[in-house]
Amino acid sequence: MFPQEPDYPFNAYTAEAIRIENGTLIIKPDISNKEIHDDKYISWDLGSSCTAEFGTRECVQTPSGAQILPPVISGKISTKGLFSFKFGRIDVRAKLPIGNWLIPEINLEPVFHEYGKLHYTSGLMRVAYVRGNQEFSGNLYSGAVLTDTEPGRSMFLKHYYSSVNWNNDFHVYSLIWRPGSLQMLVDNLSYGTFNGDNDYNLNNVPQAGRWVNENAPLDQMFYISLGVRVGGINDFEDSPLKPWKNSNSKAMYKFWLSTLSWYSSWTSPELVVDYVHVYAL
Repeated sequence: MFPQEPDYPFNAYTAEAIRIENGTLIIKPDISNKEIHDDKYISWDLGSSCTAEFGTRECVQTPSGAQILPPVISGKISTKGLFSFKFGRIDVRAKLPIGNWLIPEINLEPVFHEYGKLHYTSGLMRVAYVRGNQEFSGNLYSGAVLTDTEPGRSMFLKHYYSSVNWNNDFHVYSLIWRPGSLQMLVDNLSYGTFNGDNDYNLNNVPQAGRWVNENAPLDQMFYISLGVRVGGINDFEDSPLKPWKNSNSKAMYKFWLSTLSWYSSWTSPELVVDYVHVYAL
């Protein structure tokens, strides 16, 4: 599928980026084999392999002008329709990707979007989040994402810094989800808690009026998703080293023009997952 709002990453998700090897799950992004720069009027139709709604921009894209086809293919799998839960503990032993503008997706996502589908109104829980750039890879984040714009987007994430980059080796990333609270752990060391209503700053969460109780929106069934996405318009602040600006309509095109600079940094771009364990509390 072609991921859309709210983050608009610069990749397509396809099955060819996913494999099982020696009992581990490997999701490895790479440059797309589509000739996106030769003919901008040929559609990319994912056909029956698309996991989104048939005929939408999530399944078919036709580039026009600066709106090119995604320059990267990557993968994402989930337990949607197979397994979901409400409250419990999840442990994921994984090695995170190394490379500029790579983002591991080790998340819990809402099954029914009870409070709305757009802008993370129904919430998202990050089990582990480390940007792949060398300068960012000592910073681990985990917690709740309750809106797509800053400052609320990052407000409910907890941060743990390490002088040794998190993506150098395997670690066990854990999230303990209880009514009204989250606890974040790595290698069984707790580094943060989120206490729901007590930690909300509703001035920075425009959609909070839709939530019906103090545990919302994290009071519904969630499923597990694992993947790698690339770039996008929300996860990296604009800087002189970043080849695109988040507000620019040509963001993906600018990213593609800088392929030589970022692709050389992808020394280990894959997300490798050893196991996922879920426990009732």
